[in-house]
Amino acid sequence: MKQFEIEETGKFMSELLTGERYDSFYLFEARIKTGIDYNINGKINKDFFDSDDRDIMAAEEYIDWKNIKPTVYELIKGDKLPLSLKLILMFNRENITRLAEMNNLPISENDIGALFFNVLYEKGKLTVTTGTSVKTFSLDKTLDHVWDSTVEKYYI
Repeated sequence: MKQFEIEETGKFMSELLTGERYDSFYLFEARIKTGIDYNINGKINKDFFDSDDRDIMAAEEYIDWKNIKPTVYELIKGDKLPLSLKLILMFNRENITRLAEMNNLPISENDIGALFFNVLYEKGKLTVTTGTSVKTFSLDKTLDHVWDSTVEKYYI
């Protein structure tokens, strides 16, 4: 786990909310505090959709960031900055597989639960924190280091 302080808040948030750089993530959770609090659970409610749509999204458990970011943007845009914003994004499965293969990780791709990208804006300060979740116990921290450096190189 590594924490990055983002100096250019406006540029980073513009890319996050309107650009394409973060479209390879799912939304796990969003908490937005403006005049009221908004809490979004990114888990897809498959029972809401008809059978045709359900077949298309059968493999997806969480909503793609690119599909929910306009909603998040609508909640925070305006004359005032939000009091706080917390986004928990997860790297999508396809990119987890690619990352594992490219880096010859000592852990099976199937044992990687999630790779997290946490964005926190609070009291005028913006930070990004990385996180990993694995399904098996290991003292090896190669995955953590690879994920930290990937985030630093491509997403910060």
